[in-house]
Amino acid sequence: MFATKSSIITLPFITSITIGFLLLILVQSISLVHNTHYNNYVYAKTGKHYTITIPKGSANPEVDITKLGPRQWYLPRTMTIGSNDTITWINQDTEAHTVTSGTGGGMESLVNVNKKGSPTGEFNSGLFKPGQSWTHTFTESGVYNYFCTIHPWMEGIINVKAQTQNIPKYPVTDTGKRIDKLPVYTFTPDGKLEVGLSWNPKALLTGTETTFFVTFFDRANNKPNLLSFDFVLIQNGKQLKRIPTSAQIGMSVQNYVFANSGPVNIRIENIGGIKTAFAALNTTVFNNPSISSSSASQLALQYEKSNQQSSLFQVNLVTLVSIVYAVIIGIPAAVAATYILYKKGII
Repeated sequence: MFATKSSIITLPFITSITIGFLLLILVQSISLVHNTHYNNYVYAKTGKHYTITIPKGSANPEVDITKLGPRQWYLPRTMTIGSNDTITWINQDTEAHTVTSGTGGGMESLVNVNKKGSPTGEFNSGLFKPGQSWTHTFTESGVYNYFCTIHPWMEGIINVKAQTQNIPKYPVTDTGKRIDKLPVYTFTPDGKLEVGLSWNPKALLTGTETTFFVTFFDRANNKPNLLSFDFVLIQNGKQLKRIPTSAQIGMSVQNYVFANSGPVNIRIENIGGIKTAFAALNTTVFNNPSISSSSASQLALQYEKSNQQSSLFQVNLVTLVSIVYAVIIGIPAAVAATYILYKKGII
C-alpha cells in the first residue's frame, strides 16, 4: 500500500508535534530538578557593634584594696550583647595582650606557674600590640569567659543572649508594611507590559530557599508573554544575583537562599532585550531563629560553589527551551512547505 497525499503531511506533522512536546516536558522536568537542588543551605546575619578597651596598666597585677579584688582589666569587664553582635577590643596599654576564650589563672597565676589559664578554643585574638585592635562576632548565645594568655589575671566575661524578632505570617514591603495579596502586579515604564511577582514562603527567611514566580502579560493582546529578562536581587546596595533567563509559557521560576536579613530590592530588567523595560519591588528578609550562624556560613560557601558550577547549565537551559519551540513550530512549517511544492509538481 502506498501512502496517500494526506498521510504525507499528517503523519510527519503529528510526529513533530509529539516530539516537540516531549522535549518541552523534558526541559520542564530538568528545570524543576535544577530549581529544587538547593533546598538546605543556610546563611548568617549581621548585628550591632560594641567596643571594649584594654586600659593602660592592665599588665600590672594591681589589686583594688577598696574592693578587695582585681581591677577592671577590660573595660567593661562584663558585657551583655545579642547573638550575631560584634565586639572590638582596643589595646590602650603599653604592652601586648590577647583575648582568648577560657578561664584565666586569677591572681594565683602570679605565684603559681601552673595557673596560666585554660583556653577553650572558641576564639583567640593572638598577640596584638599597643594601639592595635581585634574584632570578633558572637554567633551563638551563651556565657563566654576570656582572658589574656600573657597576663592570666586579666579576665573578662561576654554574655550573649539570643535575639528575638517578630516574623510575620504574610508578605511585607521593605518598610514592614503588609502586602495583602500575591502576586503583586506592576507595569513597565511604558505601561505596555504587566509584570507579576510572587514568592514562597510568604515571609522570607535566611537559610530557607525562596522560590520567586515571575509572570508577564501583554495588555494590548490580552495574553501571557514568552520573554527574556534579567532576574536581579539587590541587598544593602550590593547586587546579590543577576540571572539572565526567560519566561516559559508566560512564567519563570527562580530560587535563591539569602545570606542576610534586611530589605531586598527585586528587579526584573532588560525585559524582551529592551534595557529601558524593567519592573521593581521591595520586600524584607527576616533572620531565621532556628539556624545557627556558624553552620550557616559554611553552608553558604557550599551553595555559592554549587551555584557557580551550574551557571553554564542555566544558560544552556534557556537555549534548549528556544530549540524546543523551534522544533514545535519549524518542523510543521517545513512539512507544509514540502507538501505545497509536491502538489505543484516541483518536487
